[in-house]
Amino acid sequence: MFVEKSLEELEKMTPEQQREYITSKKENDANLRKDEIDKAIEEANKNNVSKEEIQKLVEKQNAIVGELELFGLRMKQITEVSTQKDSAPISLEKALTDSFDAKKEEFEKLANGDVQAVKAVVNIADSTTIDAAGSASHYSLTTNTGIISKIRSRIMKYLSNVSVGRMRGNRVMWMEELDEQGTPIFIAEAATKTKISVRYEEREKKSKKIGVHAKVTTEFLRNLPQLVNYVKSNLVKRVDIVTEDQLFAGNDTGNNLAGLTEYAVAFTGGSLNNTLTNPSVADVFRAIALQVEEAYGIATAIFVRPSVLASMDVAKTTDGVYQLPPFRSANGNIVAGMELISSTGLPAGVDFIGGDLSVVNVAFADQLTVQVDMSGDDFINNLRTVLVEQELVQYVSANDTQLLVQGTIAAAITALTD
Repeated sequence: MFVEKSLEELEKMTPEQQREYITSKKENDANLRKDEIDKAIEEANKNNVSKEEIQKLVEKQNAIVGELELFGLRMKQITEVSTQKDSAPISLEKALTDSFDAKKEEFEKLANGDVQAVKAVVNIADSTTIDAAGSASHYSLTTNTGIISKIRSRIMKYLSNVSVGRMRGNRVMWMEELDEQGTPIFIAEAATKTKISVRYEEREKKSKKIGVHAKVTTEFLRNLPQLVNYVKSNLVKRVDIVTEDQLFAGNDTGNNLAGLTEYAVAFTGGSLNNTLTNPSVADVFRAIALQVEEAYGIATAIFVRPSVLASMDVAKTTDGVYQLPPFRSANGNIVAGMELISSTGLPAGVDFIGGDLSVVNVAFADQLTVQVDMSGDDFINNLRTVLVEQELVQYVSANDTQLLVQGTIAAAITALTD
């Protein structure tokens, strides 16, 4: 049990006793704050406090838990060095390893799926973040709210709307039907049956890898443990955004993925081509569904630029009445059975892309991984390297490319106009 000591009592202690007392006091203070927050969370749950307020308390609680872990490691290292004088002192390498191993489980959870541009890449440290000149955040008498404001980034929507699976090795292989021969016909009784055949060929695609790393100082991790998860999340989100960019528009050269734009065909409107008077934006999406159906598919969903959806929502007649075509759902997100998915990830020059998204295949060679280790001169610079990487491939059979359509609204309206 911790007992407060007076200044006179402290002065009578040996340096080792003073160090142990100070460490114990820090741990005791953190435990008291944790108990207070635990009680606050319990009361908040009883009184139906908003989820946002409870989340703030949980974030504070997690930060204190991180402090307690680090205090425990420090006290263990101090005790080993001060009491085991007859044995070799604990090395800096072991101290660093122990400190980072304490966070290993958190990184593994992130790697298993638990869950911005910078002008110059820097090491993540106190001096480049909280203490940086002009950062507008310094250690002061200001109360820390526990809130961390993250850089806003787009919502990921691609992978949740296509076929996603796993692969063995670094290549996927599939079979494509080619060159049907013969024609089935109805025949007379006892007549010879018609012979038909079809040719098959193998197709394959090689996976591509994306990986990034960041240098994090041990001081940063020690002094700001509550930011560790945010650092990891930032790296993972930035990798995911670039991956989605490639899934949309990779040019299939070098280390780039084959993006959806490499497979989708241009908008024609099918049988509605050159037949409509003053076609609307909604007419364009109705024509896309028709084009896919006439290619023997069913349009399931299409990615659309947000501004295009907004223009459909605010469309009015000359009398100022909002327009809602009979083939569009009441919420405006479905046209002729095809879901319109708003996405800011579409590449420049493309207002829509999609159709029968079930034919789009994405296979991962391995789950996204997050590793923490030392590389190069990390040891002598008090750094740790955080590595994030994933490997995947995207492919569409040549028989299915006609079921994917892309284009711009302006060009599509021109194609539909009689």
